[in-house]
Amino acid sequence: MTKKILIFCLGMMFLLTSCTKSSSDEKNAVDIHKAEQQEEQQKEEKEKKAEEIQPDIKEEIQTEGEEIEAVQEQPEEPAQTTNGKVVVIDPGHSSVITGETEPIGPGASERKPADAIGTSGTITGIPEYELTLAVSQKLQDELESRGYTVAMTRESSDIPVSCVQRAEVANQLQADVFLRIHANGSESTQAEGAMTICTTPNNPYAPQLYTQSRELSDCIIQELCTATGCENDGVWETDTMSGSNWSQVPVTIVEMGYMTNPQEDELMATEEYRNKMVQGIANGVDLYLGIGK
Repeated sequence: MTKKILIFCLGMMFLLTSCTKSSSDEKNAVDIHKAEQQEEQQKEEKEKKAEEIQPDIKEEIQTEGEEIEAVQEQPEEPAQTTNGKVVVIDPGHSSVITGETEPIGPGASERKPADAIGTSGTITGIPEYELTLAVSQKLQDELESRGYTVAMTRESSDIPVSCVQRAEVANQLQADVFLRIHANGSESTQAEGAMTICTTPNNPYAPQLYTQSRELSDCIIQELCTATGCENDGVWETDTMSGSNWSQVPVTIVEMGYMTNPQEDELMATEEYRNKMVQGIANGVDLYLGIGK
């Protein structure tokens, strides 16, 4: 009997031990599985974050690369050089006039029309205001290419601009040179040649500018006739020109030729001759200011 009881007790102990071990093994297996799941989940989360961040990094790198490439590919702009001189160009006349008058000079009682339409080509029919604007625009480009700072008193023909207003542009800019571009007219179709016009030594409004304006006029007419081969009619001194009387800077009127002369009218209508006139006037400005010496 005692032997049976002992065997029974040993069996129960073995059974309990087996159950405990099995339960422990199961718990350990569950814990390992959970750990593996957590590790896998963390790995997936890291990969997901990496995928989210990577496009931004790629985009940023690509953008920076494009910017660097753009900077490298951008050609260097040549440094613009200026000679420090200011030229104001006044294309004579306009297609629109006000019909008003203005003093011929500062403080003068005598008055003249504020502006006029000007003459026109006897053959081409081109109005003077159209010719002067076309040549002035070419002259602006040429002078700017030589380093001058250039301003225009008008850039179209459909706005009235008085002689006083034109002079004020040059005065306000304290221009080194004030060029008034015109073309001549005469009752005679035989009148020909180019001339420049400046004030007299006894000008009642700005006599101190005579020497400079005369020198400017001499330089322009000399170089203009050399470039074009036209007849040199010299320099006409007069105090009857409102725009010149109101000028406080060296000024000259350039009469490029006679639009009432059939040959000169047709010549001044061509691009080739206009380019020659522009070269001559620009050379005259250089000569007067001592540029290129």
